[in-house]
Parts: sequence; C-alpha cells; structure tokens
Amino acid sequence: MFALRVLTVCTGNTCRSPMAEVILQARLSERGIAADVQSAGTLGWAERGATPHAVTVMEELGLALGDHRSRKIDPSHLDVDLVLAMTRTHAGAVTARDQTLAPRVFLPGELRRLWRGTPEPDGASTMGERIERIRQLGAQRTGPVIGRPAEEVADPAGEPIDVYRATAARLDRDLTALADLLAV
Repeated sequence: MFALRVLTVCTGNTCRSPMAEVILQARLSERGIAADVQSAGTLGWAERGATPHAVTVMEELGLALGDHRSRKIDPSHLDVDLVLAMTRTHAGAVTARDQTLAPRVFLPGELRRLWRGTPEPDGASTMGERIERIRQLGAQRTGPVIGRPAEEVADPAGEPIDVYRATAARLDRDLTALADLLAV
C-alpha cells in the first residue's frame, strides 16, 4: 500500500505544525489513507514539548500531543510527497533548502483552493496519481511566493487558549478538506 509522506512546518515546532501533524494524521486515517505525517520547525527548539495550550486543544479534539518533541528541519525530513507550511516565510525556508521541493510545498488553505480550482480527472485515481496532481498544481503556480497572505496560519504562541482553539479549528477545517480531496 502506498503511504503518503507529509511534513508540516512552522517556526518552533511547538504549536502550529504539531497540531497540524496530529490533525492531518487523524483525518487521513479516518479515510483509510495510509500516511506518515511528521512535523518540524524552521528554528525547531530541539526536544521541547508542545505548548500546554496546544496539548489541551488537541485533547479537546480527542487527539494526543503530549509526547511531542520539537525538532528542526534537516535534510532527512524533506524526502516527502507534500510539505504544508504554516506561512509563506516557512514555505520560503523549505524551498531555500531545496528548490526542487517547491512544487510540493503549500499552505494548507492554498492547496485546497488550487485543487478545487482544477477539474477532477476522469475515473478513479490512485494515491500516486493524486500526489502527481499535487506536484502539477505546485508547478503551475506563477511567481516566487507560495500562497496568499489570507492562507497563512497565524502563530498562537503566547496567546490565550481561545486563540489556540481558533487556530486548531482553522487547521482542522483546512486539513479535513485536504483529507477529503486525497481520499481515493
């Protein structure tokens, strides 16, 4: 069985990207999609746990984040089918490491927007064909910047728990829609 490989990226790998990791892993699993979803940070404060608010908000969604340990992106993390960056700056940091990754780097809402803006191929498609579609969508983008400002996921670090809940709700909406699109 083909396993989709996804990396979610934010700054410190203690809030957004770990939340995105567990949400996407759960939503893909619910749809029977074999996947390996991981997260990392552009700074990645090594071996820190997820923030207490991130842990709490994920528990409210029935997801576990308590064992998370932050890490910084390194080349071994970049052998993936898809990178979901939380901001355009994060996307730029990933592509600066390896320009060949650009067609696989998206903001979560951006990928959903681009996918819905193209016609669905005729007939059933395999996960491999869906991954190729992702790369084609990324390759068709014009300009050097990935995504739109409105598609960025703001950093909740240091904010009250309600901001974390709003961030989690946005990630869940975008990543659930993405999982639906990837379901074959």
